[in-house]
Amino acid sequence: MSTEGEFTRITIVGLGLMGGSFGLATKNFFPGVTVVGVDYEDEIKKALRRGAVDEGYVPDKLAGAVKEAELVVLATPIDEIVEIMGDLAGELKSSSLVVDLGSTKRKICAAGWSEFETSPAEFVGGHPMTGAEIRGIAGAHPLLFENSVFVLVTPGGEPTPGSRRLEDFLAGLGSEPRYMKPERHDRIVAEVSHLPQLISVGLMDLVGDESEPEDYLSLAGGGFRDMTRIAASPFGIWEDILKTNSRLIGEVGDNFLDKLKEILTNFEDGTLEETFGDAGQLRDKLPKSSKGISSSTFKVAVMIPDRPGALGELTSILGEKGINIRDLELQKVREDYGGTFQVYFDSLEEAREANRIILFQTLNKILNC
Repeated sequence: MSTEGEFTRITIVGLGLMGGSFGLATKNFFPGVTVVGVDYEDEIKKALRRGAVDEGYVPDKLAGAVKEAELVVLATPIDEIVEIMGDLAGELKSSSLVVDLGSTKRKICAAGWSEFETSPAEFVGGHPMTGAEIRGIAGAHPLLFENSVFVLVTPGGEPTPGSRRLEDFLAGLGSEPRYMKPERHDRIVAEVSHLPQLISVGLMDLVGDESEPEDYLSLAGGGFRDMTRIAASPFGIWEDILKTNSRLIGEVGDNFLDKLKEILTNFEDGTLEETFGDAGQLRDKLPKSSKGISSSTFKVAVMIPDRPGALGELTSILGEKGINIRDLELQKVREDYGGTFQVYFDSLEEAREANRIILFQTLNKILNC
């Protein structure tokens, strides 16, 4: 089945990192699809310049933006998604499908299934398990969804007519669709994403409470840096996530504290070696080729054209600016399209500066063509 024939017009509400990347991916892999964006004027201008959308509407023109859409993608913060769905149900075509990209699912899905219960359109919860350190449309990338799990959330955790329509399209963006119920999804992300964020913040606060924290920081090695990297995440990203998943985060937090107490009492009974071994074996099972919810370093995804010397040009440009590349990983190669490299940096500041330089160089090439 041709997915491009399935969806000919898509409306994306919210043109930040996720919404902008969804638009860029759609235009790259399904160029015949018309992509409409809904956001404030400044964000629309940025999205138009980057080619993420073909048309733009401001929020108070939402009805016009979704009127002819076969697929509506909600990529705003969680509370805004819930609010928007109340305005959508009566504005859509009978064959329309609505999917959100929110990080927690119980509140969103409860609202969506209630609002669309009597609507001919269908709502499916969604959560792409990918991301980037650079926020907003500036961090958007057409291959952000490649090699990532895209969770589709339905009442029974099984395919529905609407979700089936999405599967081929998401696969075309490079994602692997996977089904879950809302509670199951939120419990998993509470344990593998939300709790690690709070532990990272708590560990930094613990050091910060010492009388001379600089002494501690001066002795901190790679382990401390790796564990506390995400402590630099802005609270604005996490506020509604933590609020809408507080119960499950509290439950897994209590479980973690019990586990930590158990480990601390095992120093003398000879079982700690077994605990370390089990943990190491389990960690080895982490997928090596897929993206998780939180990456382990600061990285920027860069598309490299399929021609000799292209990668060398990139490293030279960054080197001339004094930016050190920690590592390079070839993420994906597409015939006649080029490859995407994950470029790793030691700090968020370096990643942001590298992203700015790469975007500037790309714009220069476009203007000089």
